[in-house]
Amino acid sequence: MNTNRPLMLGIVGDGGSGKATLTRGVARLLGSNGVTPICLDDYQRYDRSERLARRLTTADPAANQLDLMAEHLAALRIGGTIQKPGYDHRCGVRRAPEAVAATGLVIAYGMHTLTPPSLAGLFDLTIYLEPDDDLQQIWRFARDTRERGYSAAQVISLQPANDSAARRYVAGQRCYTDLVAHPHMVGNSDTAQTLELLVRRTPVLSPLQPFLAFVEAQALPGTRVERGIADEDGLIGDRLWIDAHLDPVVSQALLGSLWPPQSTSATLQLGAISSLSSAGATSPGFTLIQVLVSSLLVQSRG
Repeated sequence: MNTNRPLMLGIVGDGGSGKATLTRGVARLLGSNGVTPICLDDYQRYDRSERLARRLTTADPAANQLDLMAEHLAALRIGGTIQKPGYDHRCGVRRAPEAVAATGLVIAYGMHTLTPPSLAGLFDLTIYLEPDDDLQQIWRFARDTRERGYSAAQVISLQPANDSAARRYVAGQRCYTDLVAHPHMVGNSDTAQTLELLVRRTPVLSPLQPFLAFVEAQALPGTRVERGIADEDGLIGDRLWIDAHLDPVVSQALLGSLWPPQSTSATLQLGAISSLSSAGATSPGFTLIQVLVSSLLVQSRG
């Protein structure tokens, strides 16, 4: 990844959708090349107490410094260094800015990564994460009570406003992404998910066509490919299904067809994926997303 400018991966999704988990997985797979993760949800305009007093949610654009965020993303795109706002999500307090320098890969993740939509042009690859409502609420509840200092009662009371804001301000970005990942909860377990992955027909995703053809030709148990479907945004693409209880042998076959990419002989660090502790990280589908995204980024560099 040693070029004149970094690669840029944009991850979009509501709170608790798996953005940080995906970021960590890709960073651990490609970290030897230099990775700069940047949490765009740090661009808070207010401390938590003031934001709540103003009756704003974290997804409301009025609660975020989106102009500064866009300026910083443009600077990182050309390999620059920024003074990123600091925000302590554990207690909801803004902190002093910190210097962040672009490296070989910049992973920008947040609820407003493509707000405004013109920011899509800064990224080499974009993905929207959209778990089932019940699954996302379980993940968000766990995150907010364990990592962000909210009581259970606070999370429950804020949920209607958060859900409404996500529909209004976050979901509209989905139509501008290359990939859309829908983890579907199976039964009552939040760790078992069937993956529905929408692969839109954008130039950056053309390297995935041999992989999809491989899945079709092998007719691997627990997998399915649907071609030429119109998704919920009216865009044409292909849909890949990965069963929650995919046989490990089949899972290895899928990963082996993605890695190593043609332009590298790097060994797949499976331990870096399985060691992730966040919700959903051990799901076969979520593991596949991490490897698939990493493979696409390496191939996009050529």
